[in-house]
Amino acid sequence: MQPTLIKKGAEADIYIVEWDSKKAVSKVRSPKSYRHPELDSIIRKHRTIHEASFMSAAKSAGVMSPFVYFVDPAKAEIIMEFIEGQNVRDVLTPDICYKIGRYAALLHTINIIHGDLTTSNFVMNKRLVLLDFGLSYYSERTEDMATDIRLIKEVFTSAHIAVRKAFPRFIEGYASVAAGKKTEKILENVREIEQRGRYARMA
Repeated sequence: MQPTLIKKGAEADIYIVEWDSKKAVSKVRSPKSYRHPELDSIIRKHRTIHEASFMSAAKSAGVMSPFVYFVDPAKAEIIMEFIEGQNVRDVLTPDICYKIGRYAALLHTINIIHGDLTTSNFVMNKRLVLLDFGLSYYSERTEDMATDIRLIKEVFTSAHIAVRKAFPRFIEGYASVAAGKKTEKILENVREIEQRGRYARMA
């Protein structure tokens, strides 16, 4: 099978490839001409290793993510499992919102901030699978967790208006994992972030 480019991103290109006679996904961080070549190589190598380690950590927390077959830091490439299924942005339901909430809380329990928590980064088949940990990082800060939740809330209210109670169901799922006080504290922070956004627009 010849590698087939399926997505050209700002940071990485995504290809469909064959690995050990199986359909797989290759994510390659392409060189950036605006960076010094040596620095660029170090950054791409670090981010590649970093992303693969977060995918592994997510699994240990109970969050399904693609299985990593191979990491090539020198080429800034991750070869991973191809997930069959439907992109959640096309099939979102209140029940899936609940599951997304659980996943967010499971990550936050081990201080992982996903960094790009959108419906486009989930695939649904027999299980819910979370993709793309390229922007993930560790943090114990409530505000960082609130930023994750604020992003998915924006996605629900802009792209999924027809899904009834999308955000409330997400919060139910989140609270089923996180302690009630922690959930309320994060939601309070979400409201503060929204308030700051309103003030910024008015200024």
